Amino acid sequence: MTNAPTPRLVIDFDKPGSPSPQDATRCDFLVIAESQKRPSLVAPLELKRGKLHADQVVRQLQAGARAAERLVCADEAVRFRPVAATGSKTKHEFNKLKNRQNWIRFHRQAEPIRLMSCGAALNQALGT
Repeated sequence: MTNAPTPRLVIDFDKPGSPSPQDATRCDFLVIAESQKRPSLVAPLELKRGKLHADQVVRQLQAGARAAERLVCADEAVRFRPVAATGSKTKHEFNKLKNRQNWIRFHRQAEPIRLMSCGAALNQALGT
């Protein structure tokens, strides 16, 4: 994984032993990164080769956030950044993702989904 913060833990939800069952809705990856100067970063990632479907992406990223809640203490200060990378998106799907009701909840906060093009720098989408 290039252009990602370091040091980091990357969980691939498709691998055996991941915190989400293989038959459950889940995102592709969970990135947890520590920083000396800033709060830790928690970022569920969903990668789509084709067109993005907002409802599906929201469900997958929310599942990643729930998995992260089991791994990261609720009292720890973190920067939460749900990210979807896609090859293409329609204006309708883009607008659905930006709707506040589709923000991803993590502990006591909710964040909008950050969109990026496949192959773009992950650091940019994460705001690092």
